[in-house]
Amino acid sequence: FYESILACIHSRDRLGQIRAYKRHLEQLFQTQVRGMWVPERVWEQSFAGDIAEAGMEYTLLDDTHFRNAGLHDDELHGYQLTEEDGRLLKVFAGGERLRYLIPYRDPQETIDYCREIANRLPNSVLVFGDDGEKFGVWPGSKDLVFRDGWLRRFFTALRDNRDWLQVTTMAETVDHVSPAGRVYLPDASYREMTEWALPTDKQSHFRHLIHEQEQRHDWYRVKQFMRAGFWRNFLVKYPEANQMYSRMLQVSRRVEEASTTADTHQAAKLVEDARRELYRAQCNCPYWHGAFGGLYLPHLRNAIYARLIAADTLLERAAGRRGPWVDVQAEDFNLDARKEVRLAGDRMVGYLAPGRGGHLYELDIRAIQVNLLATLNRRPEPYHDRIRQHAGQASSASGGGVDPNGGVCFKQPDLDQKLQYDGWPRKSLVDHFFQPGLLFDAFAQGHGELGDFTEGVFQSKL
Repeated sequence: FYESILACIHSRDRLGQIRAYKRHLEQLFQTQVRGMWVPERVWEQSFAGDIAEAGMEYTLLDDTHFRNAGLHDDELHGYQLTEEDGRLLKVFAGGERLRYLIPYRDPQETIDYCREIANRLPNSVLVFGDDGEKFGVWPGSKDLVFRDGWLRRFFTALRDNRDWLQVTTMAETVDHVSPAGRVYLPDASYREMTEWALPTDKQSHFRHLIHEQEQRHDWYRVKQFMRAGFWRNFLVKYPEANQMYSRMLQVSRRVEEASTTADTHQAAKLVEDARRELYRAQCNCPYWHGAFGGLYLPHLRNAIYARLIAADTLLERAAGRRGPWVDVQAEDFNLDARKEVRLAGDRMVGYLAPGRGGHLYELDIRAIQVNLLATLNRRPEPYHDRIRQHAGQASSASGGGVDPNGGVCFKQPDLDQKLQYDGWPRKSLVDHFFQPGLLFDAFAQGHGELGDFTEGVFQSKL
């Protein structure tokens, strides 16, 4: 329902989110919903069983996923069968070539491509699935698609070729076309996403390696065997993403437990309200970072925590807690095999990490649904190298506008001088012992620290 990456949520929540959205759409449009989009095309084979169990017949992934499984391009013009624990799912391969043609090239090039496939492989099914933002929201796309008439010319070209080219849907396809075969797909997402999931140094190394390999005469044969990272490693690359993720899993577990113990209609209603807030907190945008803001945007992180805090408070009300109260628990809350301390009450919730500097790493204010410590460390990113390479060229481009740097546009001057990185988590109760006479500027650069107090192990007592 809320565009969750399936790898980021529990199996029961996958089923719940898909079923909730299916019900909503069927009531809204008075039709049967049979297929679904996999958010960010992040795929693991185990998802097939959950998607099928939730009532979906088919889904759509990138053709890259299928090439990674060893399929030839001519095997991708239709749909394949896959399964998990005997639960069948039909999987379509969205064409990369079509994503590049539509809407950036003249419509006739799309027609020519379709005709070339039709001549070689009669009754093929070509699938286009991509971002709606390409048709008017992304920079320059509105002029291209509407003002310059691309969309009208595209539809006209489809109509003019209807004697041999039929526009159809995936539902009609599975009803009238046999599957092209059977396949089990490896863990994957779209190409850029798998690169972004790599550690920064490995990401730069991978791109350099790809650039070298592209010069090979047989690159088209080698390409399908070149793979980058795994989506779940965003939770390793960015500890702040893991803090949201592990907090979300706690709420999910508590919602499930509360749903079996709610003994009144009012309590059951509160639990269902908490479940809706949980689902909202599973929206994928703040859990990763690539060419777009994602995790780096404070309002996205704050939105996740607001929904988690709301769910947490609803669960306390469902449990019958009223008036002032306090509760202290010690468990492994952030999935690091060490115990953290949760100090909760009717007004706030705090999480402390004795195993890592004794930090207070989350402080929730219930009344305003804000985590005061939804902070983010400054750390190296691959695109910082481009900023350094173009240092000193930003003055004429400050404020945006025409890009004089061939793809690098600075919004303010001296951006390279603002690149600083944190040597410890930007959390609370971080203990510092300084060298005598240490100057502030040196400290700001991460110098002059004594001992391991910032991240060492602290003894704790409840």
